[in-house]
Amino acid sequence: SVPYAGELTLREAVRRALRFSPALEAAAIEVDAKRAETAQAGLRPNPVLGGDVQNVGQNVQESTLELSQVILLGGKRLKRIRAAEFDVGVAGWDYEAARLRVASSTAEAFVDVLASQRRIDILGELLDVARQLSKAVSERVDAGSVSPVELKRTEIEAIRAQAQLNQEKALLSVLKRRLANNWGARSADFGYVQGDLATSNHLPSPDQLSVLLSSNPDVARWTTEMMRREAMLNLAKANRVPDLTIGAGVRNLKDADETGAVVGLSVPLPFFDRNQGNIAAAQTRVFKARRESMAARIDVNSQLLEAYGDLVVASRQLEALEKQVLPTAREVYADTNKGYLDGKFDLLSVLDAQRTLFSTRLEIVNARAEFHKAKVIIEALIGRGLYEF
Repeated sequence: SVPYAGELTLREAVRRALRFSPALEAAAIEVDAKRAETAQAGLRPNPVLGGDVQNVGQNVQESTLELSQVILLGGKRLKRIRAAEFDVGVAGWDYEAARLRVASSTAEAFVDVLASQRRIDILGELLDVARQLSKAVSERVDAGSVSPVELKRTEIEAIRAQAQLNQEKALLSVLKRRLANNWGARSADFGYVQGDLATSNHLPSPDQLSVLLSSNPDVARWTTEMMRREAMLNLAKANRVPDLTIGAGVRNLKDADETGAVVGLSVPLPFFDRNQGNIAAAQTRVFKARRESMAARIDVNSQLLEAYGDLVVASRQLEALEKQVLPTAREVYADTNKGYLDGKFDLLSVLDAQRTLFSTRLEIVNARAEFHKAKVIIEALIGRGLYEF
């Protein structure tokens, strides 16, 4: 694959996945195959050239050369073409569904990488703060104003912060490879991703979103699939009409040295096989398609409701964390940190306030990531942006 420069945007990641995804390429190939089958469905039966020699080695030897042609009756050819054309339509919808799945999967993986990068930034800040606090406590220990035990506690916090940072960096490496895997790269061919995890409190109602599900490929395909199965039923009914075979040729009598014309006509008699089994099967599949269409709609709607629930939960969580918890955590940390230096608070209070502040910031990043991943799923289901109304 062609390596990227350092930065990768969501648009570029999705574009590359759509271009190089094997699953999407396979779906496109299937559309081409269905088009080829449509062309084949429109071909008429080949004429048949036949001949025979009778009474070989005798004086009265007859030889016949005949050309015959099957004449399709009951409109079979046109009905076969019609069914094949609907096959192309269904394959086209399956391609669109695969396209959305590839784009959605890539976008979700992109959000995971973006969130991990943001967590690394926060954990890097935490490590710096832990080291600064450890340095300040070390100076106070040297001055004899605090116990060496407090220094050990700050050193433990710094070690813990370093371990968290290392763990997140390892996770980021995995997430980057997973993102690159969407376009078939064996390793991450980019340095970092560029994006925004900003969210909005304004959410459309689930009823507004449900109305848009009719354009989802997994739902829309069933309109075409129903017509395809109706066409297959019509073809099955047409196949109960016997085809006519006509032929013409010449016959030569060797002994008399005479040549005459031969005309043939044949048609099967539908005493037993009237294609009744295939007709019944086609009728059953038409009935089945109605149920499958309803099931597809229910399944897609269930996915929408689940993603919408995740979206609402993340939105409410962010509202509480950003507007209430984070400001208070910042204030408490600032006050306890200053109070510790003034001798008003002990070290444990500072460490507790520090953990609360940074864990809150990490929770906000995780909630934003969950919000955006739910948003990606919803947009894939409805086929448009969440706020494009």
